[in-house]
Amino acid sequence: MKLYRQIMHIVLMVENTVLALSVLLVLLLTFGNVVARKLFQHSWGFTEEIVVAVFVLISLLGAGTAAREEGGLVNLSLLTDHVNSKTKKILHVISSLFCIIYSFILCFEAISRMASDKTSSPILGIPKSFFWGFVVIGAISLILHFIENCIDYNAKNKEEAAS
Repeated sequence: MKLYRQIMHIVLMVENTVLALSVLLVLLLTFGNVVARKLFQHSWGFTEEIVVAVFVLISLLGAGTAAREEGGLVNLSLLTDHVNSKTKKILHVISSLFCIIYSFILCFEAISRMASDKTSSPILGIPKSFFWGFVVIGAISLILHFIENCIDYNAKNKEEAAS
């Protein structure tokens, strides 16, 4: 458990760095495109391809980092608000399992698309399989953080029960 937390701390630092750099990249490309369009009446066509792909990465990594905290992602607590703590713990584990299974499916589907998509982006000519790699990275982030959330939730409940 302690080793997993240490590894996840490093993973989180890397994810936060990638998120910050990705947002900065999107900001610079979008701002540069606006300036180019207004001053030179010429748009940078390549920015749309990059910005859309990076937004996918930002969205999935952001969801992964949010998933590590209880209540970080939108959830429906209609049932869990009206049950005892033991049932709440069971429902949390079941919910975490469904989220992990979904993330595995997302990851395998993205890997399948990476293998089968032989097309390239229209402007830059980058293989689209490269962009599907962002979905794989995001899905792995989700898996790791859902596992972390489940471990932390169960550890917190054990501490509360002991005190």
